[in-house]
Amino acid sequence: MLDRTLWKSWEPKAVFPLFTEARTWIDFIAQDSVRCQSVKEFVRPIYYLWQRKKSLPQVIRDYISTVFRKPMRLRGIALDRKGHYIGQWQLGEIRHPGDFISVEINRLAENEGMKLGDGVFILLASWGQNDMWSSSPGSATVRYVGDGFIGGYRTGLFARPLNPIHGKKHFGFTGLNPQIVIDDRLVASILLINHSSDPEYDRIVTPTIRLYRSPQEYLEEKFGEIHPHGALERSMTDLFPEAEQFLASTGGKGFTVAQAKGVSLASLHILRARGGISVGIDHSRPAFTNVIDYLG
Repeated sequence: MLDRTLWKSWEPKAVFPLFTEARTWIDFIAQDSVRCQSVKEFVRPIYYLWQRKKSLPQVIRDYISTVFRKPMRLRGIALDRKGHYIGQWQLGEIRHPGDFISVEINRLAENEGMKLGDGVFILLASWGQNDMWSSSPGSATVRYVGDGFIGGYRTGLFARPLNPIHGKKHFGFTGLNPQIVIDDRLVASILLINHSSDPEYDRIVTPTIRLYRSPQEYLEEKFGEIHPHGALERSMTDLFPEAEQFLASTGGKGFTVAQAKGVSLASLHILRARGGISVGIDHSRPAFTNVIDYLG
């Protein structure tokens, strides 16, 4: 559980993992939508209020940002893999389309005498667009730069309810990761983040994961405990000691399905060289057709 004042539920946010072996860069560039472009966009918050999808205070905040052209301030919070607070920093302001922010998170920490290891980084914006989830007017890109490798991915910031401590709970989480690879050079791993829109979220989650080599043949294990606001990475050979032999008939390739009831998790698919360094990372957003195509 974190201090409830760390962020507000209406602040758009995104969550990224941190790795001991990599320096982490966060980039953000503002699109045209950083400013209201039409009458339709301007009246949209009233529509969501009428549909009971936004509260009156949320709508008032939307119009304060729109009418008074408040700058969008970006800040970040670092946690360890157990979800414990490490530090936070102001990252910059966005005012106009094309405004650009690029920050090395490790350097911010080092300037305060801290060294970041495996952890979680929460990127927050002071406001978002006039849509239902107050999404960011642009995308954030995370880049991991290590000794002999570089990787990263892109995502948006949203203010949607995630694992709230009050109100309606999630039905559950299902994460699909196609093209799992185990060969002489590479071993795939899965990283799950137990995120929440509420700083006081306190639920420990233990997902179940299956490794498939065909739609009918799989291995199943408990993924392990993931603390609130924390993360856990597990390699295929760590989860399934017999994975290499199990996937031998498919050339070392398979896919995973991770599941947890009553919660929402963030999922990332990582490829690591046998020596342990990360060589590739992607945000897990595959559709069922990706798996079907892969199996075909």
